[in-house]
Amino acid sequence: MLRVEWYIFIRNRRFVSISATPLLLVLVQGFVTYAATQVGLLRTTGYEFAFRSLNLYSVLFLPFLSVAMGVYLLSAEFQWQTIRRPFTDHISRQRFLLTKAVAVVLVLVMLMVPYAVGALVVGSWLFGFVPELFEDQQLSVLSSLVHLLSAYAWGGLLLYPFVIGGQTLFLRTKNLLIAVLGTLLPFYIIVAFGERLPIAPIRLLFSLQQRFLDTVAYDVGFVQDILVAGIVWSLFLAGVLYIHIRAFARQDILIH
Repeated sequence: MLRVEWYIFIRNRRFVSISATPLLLVLVQGFVTYAATQVGLLRTTGYEFAFRSLNLYSVLFLPFLSVAMGVYLLSAEFQWQTIRRPFTDHISRQRFLLTKAVAVVLVLVMLMVPYAVGALVVGSWLFGFVPELFEDQQLSVLSSLVHLLSAYAWGGLLLYPFVIGGQTLFLRTKNLLIAVLGTLLPFYIIVAFGERLPIAPIRLLFSLQQRFLDTVAYDVGFVQDILVAGIVWSLFLAGVLYIHIRAFARQDILIH
């Protein structure tokens, strides 16, 4: 089934075009920033440009695109009236949903990886990468990029369960717009206030992204925090998937 998802949804022109469009943002931002440096309004490095670009994309564009495309993987089955077809081949509802969940991973990769590569290429081309200063310690170009890309990847992991939640909301409402907006609002609220929650492991889950940027050395304590956050994230995802599967088990899939 995953091969079908790849050929029908993810590899088609619409998905590829949407995933490539944000690269225009990198180019525009790059040349605007470069023009500002040339007239003396701004001084920046490749790392600083990549950081600002990835941060802007992660906050404003990636959540909307990933939730919209992830929910579309499911809504299109109803729109095209193909939702019942897999079950005529004796494919279980659980397998159907888990295939969609894996397809969401591919969607996130398509949205995140090209943009990160574009930001790094434009940053290197226009501004160049130099060793960066963190907490009075100078980090090599490679080390600073590991910090930046680790934070960027963790942001994608935090977003993933919400995309699955968006699919669940669509099953309840059968409305793509409500599913997208109803997912994005709690996502931004939880991310904004997650570090203030009373349960320490949950606070860690939402503070880890900033710590990837601020922590100079990945010592034993920091690695332990990463493992704890990974366990909490896994439990959170398992709960979201359980609710998703239970909701679909009772879902009316008849085409009205």
